[in-house]
Amino acid sequence: MTYVCSPLSAATRAAMLSNAAKAKNYMGLAEQEFGDRAVAPHAFLPYLLDDGVPEERALAVAFGKKLLTLCTRLVVYGSRVSAGMQGEIAMAEQLGIPIYYRTETGGIRNAM
Repeated sequence: MTYVCSPLSAATRAAMLSNAAKAKNYMGLAEQEFGDRAVAPHAFLPYLLDDGVPEERALAVAFGKKLLTLCTRLVVYGSRVSAGMQGEIAMAEQLGIPIYYRTETGGIRNAM
């Protein structure tokens, strides 16, 4: 299973939901590239939990990190790395999960 790592945070709720929609697209790109199921909890959790409420954000982050432990790779999409993404990347490194970097369109990009 592939964990999709991309920004969710944004200045407005509309921009945040736009980022969630991008994450859904990245799931499709990852599935095509790696041939397995891709997960992006931030593609769906903003519809269930409010990122602006600290307790709900903590629940979403904990869920994402638990899901990451089940994955065999993490793929970072785009050029912006949010604080939440930094935590996911650090956790993947600690767990020895390979990390791949892709552009917003799925092309290979250099690691940061």
